[in-house]
Amino acid sequence: MSVPSFPLVLLLLLPGFLFISTGFLVSRIRKLSAFEVTAWSLGVGLLLIVTLYPAYTTLLAPPPDKAWPGLLKILENPVLVPGPLWALLYVAAPLLGYLGGWADRQGLLERILRPVGIDLKRHGDLWGPLLRGKVYVYVHLTDGNVLFGWPENYSSDRSQPGPELYLTQVQVWRPDEAEWVELEYTRGILLDASRIIRIEFLDLPADDQDVERIP
Repeated sequence: MSVPSFPLVLLLLLPGFLFISTGFLVSRIRKLSAFEVTAWSLGVGLLLIVTLYPAYTTLLAPPPDKAWPGLLKILENPVLVPGPLWALLYVAAPLLGYLGGWADRQGLLERILRPVGIDLKRHGDLWGPLLRGKVYVYVHLTDGNVLFGWPENYSSDRSQPGPELYLTQVQVWRPDEAEWVELEYTRGILLDASRIIRIEFLDLPADDQDVERIP
């Protein structure tokens, strides 16, 4: 590999980063090190070239008085990659990343990669993936109160003391009255996760808005 072509090798990382970043938007939350992200990005970039370059050279004729270089030549010296193919890589990477993230969310990637020894089970915390499912929840607080509501939004920023949960359609359990009481004039409640003991997720359709009968 020649020294002038080395900067172009770094361009192989960018389609891979686009693939990984887009995939993470819809996939399960996974905790990967910087090295793992870099390795996956480079691997995906190389895989995209290995996959798209043969199709590109098959469908398009080479420039006059020239021939398309072989795939090994391309991998040895990325400066030979045709310019339009770079554009195709940057368009295809986020689209394929979205599909890959969806397949990961459905558990398809684990079933495909597990037989060849690749383990994808190192997930991050479950806070985001579970609340992303959007079902009604019971929230048990450290002060003994129990809330019922719809998880409208949440934050999992670990640089803060803890993630936050925003509940709407909130009802509070009153043990003295043995009934659920809806909070009047309250649009929603923002909870710090440090106040939460546990969350119970109800198996109810997301379009069921009849909260009066649910608790």
